[in-house]
Amino acid sequence: MKVFWLFSLVLATITAASAALVGSGGVPTCANEQVAYETYIGKDHNVKVSYSQCDEDASTPALAKRQSSNVCGAACNTFCFTPAGGPSASDCNVIADALLYDSQNIGVLFNVSATGTPTNKITMQYGTCLTYFLNQDFSTLVYCRTEWSKLVTWLSTDCAPANNAQGGLCVATDQRWYVQVVCVDV
Repeated sequence: MKVFWLFSLVLATITAASAALVGSGGVPTCANEQVAYETYIGKDHNVKVSYSQCDEDASTPALAKRQSSNVCGAACNTFCFTPAGGPSASDCNVIADALLYDSQNIGVLFNVSATGTPTNKITMQYGTCLTYFLNQDFSTLVYCRTEWSKLVTWLSTDCAPANNAQGGLCVATDQRWYVQVVCVDV
């Protein structure tokens, strides 16, 4: 069911129907999203991080969880949203730098809990830039801050207003997870 949902999501993106992913004002929407906790990261503690549950149907019980799986460096397919109006690349650079700072001071790897758990989505925001990592798999995924930093930088520059885009996403080739970068109103 989750793989089918993500496949539909990718198709919608390819056909420029980014409204399915981006609500009014460019804020990504998520059915039944519940924030578990929030904090701030980076050298200046200026990047807001939210850990939440993002599922299409939060009432659906999670299947038995498998052991964690390291997907750091796994391939993903990138899509840009149109029309233009994406986040400020300099705001996204603050997030990318905060991820690199934490990779050096906390560690490169981090866990994203399985779908159906209270923290299967990690969201970061600074200024106009919002990015999140969503785990749609039934196991905990291990990803790396350095790779997320690269994706934030890449998506904020290649999927930018100068390229007639408003952010984008990178969907794992096995469709278990994706990283998205969008513009939010401040």
